Amino acid sequence: MACGDPNPKVAGKGLKYLEDMGVEVETGVCEEEALKLNERFFTWITKRRPFITLKYAMTLDGKIATSTNDSKWITGEEARTYAHRLRKQHDAVLVGIGTVLADDPELTTRMVQGKNPIRIVLDEKLRVNIMNAVLNPAAPTIIICGLDADEEKAALFSVLPNVEIVRLPFVAGKINIKTVIDELISREITSLLVEGGSSVLGAFKDAGFADRVCAFIAPKVLGGKESLTAIGGEGCELMQDAWELQDIEYKQMGQDMLITGLVKQEERPFIDGDV
Repeated sequence: MACGDPNPKVAGKGLKYLEDMGVEVETGVCEEEALKLNERFFTWITKRRPFITLKYAMTLDGKIATSTNDSKWITGEEARTYAHRLRKQHDAVLVGIGTVLADDPELTTRMVQGKNPIRIVLDEKLRVNIMNAVLNPAAPTIIICGLDADEEKAALFSVLPNVEIVRLPFVAGKINIKTVIDELISREITSLLVEGGSSVLGAFKDAGFADRVCAFIAPKVLGGKESLTAIGGEGCELMQDAWELQDIEYKQMGQDMLITGLVKQEERPFIDGDV
């Protein structure tokens, strides 16, 4: 066996049964691979919070869209297919209303076989349009809006199949990411893929909420100081405060490159489950 199951309901019982029956059991076989394969489930069991992946596609100069918000397509089909595979691996996928209005994503796994994630949209003023693809019934959609969002529009969306409106407090147009995570925990959402644009990714970065980063890099140079960078927010004042990744992997995706790794534990303030 590779590793034990951290779930206290079953931990060690299978191993003990086999040993009691006189079966010799060797542990630690491909343990590192097994821990990675089960990183989302193990985090939920041991930390009682969702495993969070930040995912984005950018050019060589770190841009995710032009100054006019054009972003289709940064990467090729192979990278985009892999991104759909990431959706399949997570319980939920989250974006901001800016991404919905600019790109009209469906946020499903249509390029691969597998379940669709729960779709979560951060939309303080309920600016989402009833015709946006994220509201189609292909998967459940949770729209997180502000406490003072339009009541009539909320009622209209609430009658759509597979759409739910959740009101949480926004302050100066921003939402406390911890509040969002608490909502996910209450719904037993064990893993979250954050595909939001620059501001949403920056909010998660500033709040320290991320376990893994998946950065798809295209061999393109966009330029322009008004072009959107991958991760916005406040950022770091000093280079020494930048997040560092560990257990890094490099994967060729057609002409593109995927760099992925875990955020070092000391740089994740919620690593012990205190969210």
